[in-house]
Amino acid sequence: MSDALTLSNVDKTYRNNGREVTALDNVNLKVSEKSFLCVVGPSGSGKTTLLRVSAGYLAPDNGNVTIFGQNIYSLPLSERLNLRNRVIGFLFQGDQLLEDLTAYENIELPLVIQGMPTKLRRDRVRQALESVGIPTLADSRPSEVSGGEKRRISLARSLINGARVLFADEPTSNLDTRTAGMIVQLLRNLNASGMTILAATHDPLIASEASAVVKMRDGRIES
Repeated sequence: MSDALTLSNVDKTYRNNGREVTALDNVNLKVSEKSFLCVVGPSGSGKTTLLRVSAGYLAPDNGNVTIFGQNIYSLPLSERLNLRNRVIGFLFQGDQLLEDLTAYENIELPLVIQGMPTKLRRDRVRQALESVGIPTLADSRPSEVSGGEKRRISLARSLINGARVLFADEPTSNLDTRTAGMIVQLLRNLNASGMTILAATHDPLIASEASAVVKMRDGRIES
């Protein structure tokens, strides 16, 4: 099976109050296509930075990031954005939904920005709502739904572009055990349908369901 994602000798350092903080330290990682890989580790270990660098949101200081054989940071910005829009979904830790938009409109928004025709957008949004089990919430606003339903709306939005790889940052954070289990089941179903998933989490439930687990500490992947 080929690799969906490869990180080679990746470094990332931040400056915080005049002090250098190493978020990623010579990280090497391979994620096989159609696998479900979970990254675990304490807060501050570099998990979120790893996801953002891997997904094309944050350029590393050194090293290469390859998605389906394409070195994404060697691309001009417009081509990198195009690649990200075509194959990558990102489920952020905070749902980041717009409160004045309905669930349908929140999910549809990336397609509006891309200029997709209305009819095609309508079909895509309906399929996305059904894929996460909330077709009846299309007209509901974020303030009118539960935390778990917000997470489902966010998940549907992250998949709306037909993503082949999903990056999920703490997908069960702030959810009760039952609701977290439902989100994990959705991720399992997506993976079973052929989607590659890279999740960063503190939740042992997700780790127990992943096909592989790696541990991070102080910006390094522990052997």
